[in-house]
Amino acid sequence: MKDITLVTAFFNIGRENFKAIPRTDNVYLNNFEFWARMRNNLIVYTDEFTAKEVYNIREQFGLRNKTEVIVIDNICDIEPEVYNAMKQVSENQWFLDYRILPNATSNIAKYSYLMLLKSYFLADAVKRGLTKKQVAWIDFGFNHGGDLYTNPEQFDFMWEYEFSNKIQFFYYKKYDEKPIFEIVRRLSDCIMGCLIVTPSNLCEELWKLNKEAMLNLNKVGLSDDDQLIQLMSFRAKPEIFELHQSEWFLPLKEYGGSHLTIKSPLDRSKYRNILSNGKAAYKKRKNAFNTAVKTYKNLVTKV
Repeated sequence: MKDITLVTAFFNIGRENFKAIPRTDNVYLNNFEFWARMRNNLIVYTDEFTAKEVYNIREQFGLRNKTEVIVIDNICDIEPEVYNAMKQVSENQWFLDYRILPNATSNIAKYSYLMLLKSYFLADAVKRGLTKKQVAWIDFGFNHGGDLYTNPEQFDFMWEYEFSNKIQFFYYKKYDEKPIFEIVRRLSDCIMGCLIVTPSNLCEELWKLNKEAMLNLNKVGLSDDDQLIQLMSFRAKPEIFELHQSEWFLPLKEYGGSHLTIKSPLDRSKYRNILSNGKAAYKKRKNAFNTAVKTYKNLVTKV
């Protein structure tokens, strides 16, 4: 079995104030603690304050010596050209009106920029010589504290799996060939960003593909988070990728963590329905508001 080096990151980008799915720092730290028992070598990119919390959490599981924290003061300094291009798009009302959900989290430049940096952190960890031959990105808030996996003690294991020498992407729903602009408009996700596995020698190429995809998107006045960017990268060079159909967070169980207990299909279906109904209700309210605005404009014109 191949060793897997885990890479993750956390930076406070003000998500506690987001209109869609706000989360505080404490929520993220609790979510991290849920899976932090994993015995793999772990590299965490974060700020100075969170670095101490990360070390404390790993220390309580006896994993301090398998934890490396890279402190970064300002993530916007990593790729300022990319961030500024994304920020310009996010402030364009034409772009916001184009999106079905104008308050979507992925409309916020700093959020989508941080999501884009997932592949940068993978490549950087390899450059620093901190990884094994196989590297995995895992979200800091993986499993959202219990959305799928129910027992944090079961994460006390070494994750190993014989993946091929290609980048492993996991997707849900049915993969199709919808044009990119239509995916951006609908916010119809496909590639999951919570877990990515790649040979260390392909991390730099993945980052270059992701960066190029985002800049190309920005040039036509659009932006999105990592899920769309990963899809664009796959379409640009499919021969270096493998796609696996799955569900949110589930690949960890399907590829090496078979002992992990998950919620019943009924519970998971209920969770998906709540999300789906929430999106439908939001869209209905938005349509009603737009109709009211049009009616008002027509009345004003006639007066």
